[in-house]
Amino acid sequence: MKSTFRTLLAAALLTAPAAAAFAQTVPTAATDTARIVLDASVVNSVNTQSYFLFRQAVRPLIEQMGDKKVVALGEGTHGTAEFYKLRFWLTRILMEDKGFTQVALENSYGDCYRLNQALHSATLDDLKPLMKKHLLSIWQNRETEEMLNWMHTYNTSHLRKVELAGIDAMYGTAAAELLRETLAHSTPEIVALTQQLVQQTTLQAQIWTNLNDRSIPFKRPEMMANGWAGYETTEQLAQALKKVKLPKKQRAAVAGAVQSLQLHFDTFYQPKVNKRESSRDSVMAEMTKFLVRGKGSKVIIWAHNAHVSRSLPVPGDNNGGGTGKFLERAFPGQYFVLGTSTATGTVAATTHRFITTASPMAAYPLDAPVAGSWEQAFNLVTPATFYVNTRQLTAAGQKHPHRLVGYSPQSGADSYYPLALSRAYDALLFVRQTTAATPL
Repeated sequence: MKSTFRTLLAAALLTAPAAAAFAQTVPTAATDTARIVLDASVVNSVNTQSYFLFRQAVRPLIEQMGDKKVVALGEGTHGTAEFYKLRFWLTRILMEDKGFTQVALENSYGDCYRLNQALHSATLDDLKPLMKKHLLSIWQNRETEEMLNWMHTYNTSHLRKVELAGIDAMYGTAAAELLRETLAHSTPEIVALTQQLVQQTTLQAQIWTNLNDRSIPFKRPEMMANGWAGYETTEQLAQALKKVKLPKKQRAAVAGAVQSLQLHFDTFYQPKVNKRESSRDSVMAEMTKFLVRGKGSKVIIWAHNAHVSRSLPVPGDNNGGGTGKFLERAFPGQYFVLGTSTATGTVAATTHRFITTASPMAAYPLDAPVAGSWEQAFNLVTPATFYVNTRQLTAAGQKHPHRLVGYSPQSGADSYYPLALSRAYDALLFVRQTTAATPL
């Protein structure tokens, strides 16, 4: 399994051979193979035959989430149709009943901003071109499209609008273009800086995309120089903006775009200034904090289990833990995280070393759960779909192998990490047999 859970861009800072090795490095799974025995009384059966039956079954779970400021809906793989579908249904309930107005994807801020503009338009013919341009391929599927279409329909008939946002900072071009467009009539200095940022983020994106083509030499010095220049340009723009007064409508968009670019180029700032790797998890936590800065703001996060978990399951990240751990510190008692998992079926994945908007997704079979894993134990429970409140599990505080599949096809023994469920999630939703997400 590709190690996509720490910082994707950091891998690209290495030499080409080292980057490939980094991308394939995985930790050793737990050696405890004793079968976990589950008490049937803690299993909450879920009916997925329709939205309304599902809504009724998860009512107690929704009540636990409803008063939180940040609710994270995790995914045990980046390509399972049921994980997208059921998270959409949970998102819909939280938006309709509990006052949540934002859903934030593990995707770049500027790109999601462009999609969000379409979700507020009077008419919407086809989202596919925008999804393919602005979403990583893990989100380019029919299941995500269904949620986005629902959001647009909701916005056309409700005064209280719902928003799509991004909390990642892998790509910066859309944010830079947003700044160039929004600040086109500002001072000559600001206009020039936004034009520089478009050039710098475009080059950065091209270098990143080229990493998937082994015939193209990896130009590390060029990437480092451009990345540092981009960081300095962003800082200069941030200082210049302090001298101008923007219309209220523009302030939030500009502030979000600037912050996302500062975090995008943090990958180059940290190694040069602080001699350490940039933490992608802290980046996503900072963008989440930006989204809920307003009074009464609440957000639903869609990201991988490994990010939203309170205890980062991947060894080696010495930057403070996963996104979930950062958010728990930022919002004590106001953070709820739901993990998702499965046992068998198929999963959509790509063979690309680094995920992009153009990474091809195809269906692959999931390997059978390994002995002693949480997935093996859940697979033996009678309901095909259910959720558990992790603190009610007798073995929840003990570390057992837990499968975390990224965007690669690999789902065997190297995809497991020793994890105590009660330290990672508030609840876990399990679907015994799942199918690959349907590409657009």
